[in-house]
Amino acid sequence: MMKVDGLRNGDTLNVREGAGAQFADIGDLQFGEIVDVKAVDSSGKWGQIVYRGQVAYVSMKYLNSVLRADGGSTSTGTFWVTGIKVGDPDGGLVVRAQAGVDFDAIGVLVDGAEVHVIQRSDDGKWAMIAFGAGIGWVSSAYLSGTNSHGSQPLPATDAGHGPDGTVLPSIYSVTGVAADDVLWVRAEPNAKSTPIDGLAPNAPVAVLSMETSQWAKVSVGSQTGYVNVKFLTQGGGVSTSSGLPLNLLCRGTEPFWTLDIDADRTVTYTLMDAAAQSSTLSQATPSPLTGSYPYTIAAQPFSGVIQQEMCSDGMSDIAYPWSIVLNAPNAVGVPMTAYGCCTLR
Repeated sequence: MMKVDGLRNGDTLNVREGAGAQFADIGDLQFGEIVDVKAVDSSGKWGQIVYRGQVAYVSMKYLNSVLRADGGSTSTGTFWVTGIKVGDPDGGLVVRAQAGVDFDAIGVLVDGAEVHVIQRSDDGKWAMIAFGAGIGWVSSAYLSGTNSHGSQPLPATDAGHGPDGTVLPSIYSVTGVAADDVLWVRAEPNAKSTPIDGLAPNAPVAVLSMETSQWAKVSVGSQTGYVNVKFLTQGGGVSTSSGLPLNLLCRGTEPFWTLDIDADRTVTYTLMDAAAQSSTLSQATPSPLTGSYPYTIAAQPFSGVIQQEMCSDGMSDIAYPWSIVLNAPNAVGVPMTAYGCCTLR
């Protein structure tokens, strides 16, 4: 299979009765059109095709292969970022909102990052890629159809940003996994490591940081593990209230307490050696400065502030994606301020 290419703007490729410019013009092929070349003449200059049911010829000068040696497309499909120098001032290949350097930067891809190209710009200089929950555009000059980095994971150049440029920690959802399969959460950042949990398609997961360019450190319940970022898409998978994820489990020590925020906005507070108290989330207000975190929450008689940041419970090596400052009554009903961490349930 070959693609019509190299034409001047607005021009078409002539289809002729024979292998030569002296033969009659019987039709035209548009730029980008895919044709099946059955044979090439002895000069190598003319390709034989079937055009509207008859044998015809087109100039090979204006045809390019659309398949790589592995059978993949040369213009769309899986590619790898290449040619990014160590210490690049942009931190990697800049992803833009549209095809051109004048458009807003919406993220950065590290050298060796795997991307899926959806289409190319008319001049071929820009590639539309799947990026986060949407699309972005990158320069075609920094994409390669072969992975020159091999199978070894690359150290993350910026552990605090996801592969799509999202500031971490952040919520991602599982994508690209078959309905009857799971995304394994592994003990170490490699495919041979022992699975410690499995995430169903579309399940939300809190990404804490990038361990390598291919593996993300995630928080799953009361465990920390690693997943392949190829199967993650930023956002989705979880109910929110004004942008604050629900289905949160927060806990703290001194004294031991837990705060459950369910998807239906039911809030359950449990203090050690005391009966559980229930309420309803009545407020989840983002910061007026950021339009996002920190969020102020209220569910009388409880209130607090939730921040999206790495948090430690002070008792283990487990990291959590949110911190919370909670105002709640103590065992005898006196208001107290407690500090803790939150994760997805």
